[in-house]
Amino acid sequence: MSENERYELYCELIRDLDTGCGLIMEYDSLLHDYKGTPLYQAEAQILKMVGQQPGISAAECARTLNKTLSACSQLIKKLRAKEWILQKRNESNNRVYNLYLTESGRELFLKHQEFESYCYERTYHLLDSFSQEELRTYRRIQQKLNEGFMLDVKDSREFNNDFSQRMKKTGFASEKKKAAHS
Repeated sequence: MSENERYELYCELIRDLDTGCGLIMEYDSLLHDYKGTPLYQAEAQILKMVGQQPGISAAECARTLNKTLSACSQLIKKLRAKEWILQKRNESNNRVYNLYLTESGRELFLKHQEFESYCYERTYHLLDSFSQEELRTYRRIQQKLNEGFMLDVKDSREFNNDFSQRMKKTGFASEKKKAAHS
């Protein structure tokens, strides 16, 4: 395989990955109906964490889900208003609240878990034609791609930072603001 053919194959792989990412984003944005109870995926993630780890704190949820504490706290507030989660002050640290499912929260957690298991099982069987070695190879490829994506994120942050610094140094940003206000 020539270098150009290999690069084209890589581009096809990235396009397929982008399609998958788009489908995941669409799935996560959908309102899911768990046998009559509507639930967003972000809410389901919190319910799942609390169901699997009763007593978990909002900060631990945020860390695990890679979300801000503010975002998790807002979700928890919504779940409390729907009476799916209880907050109890931690006895050894008054600044921390531990989270627990209510009875209706537990029922919803179990419905979500049932649906998620169904989805996992279906996708797992879609991969029946691949050997364990092929799946291991895919994992190694995905891990390498993730390394590259992490570098892209790092470089983008640095570029945005550097670009912002250059804008400030050259005065372009303030000239642009002046022009906008004239």
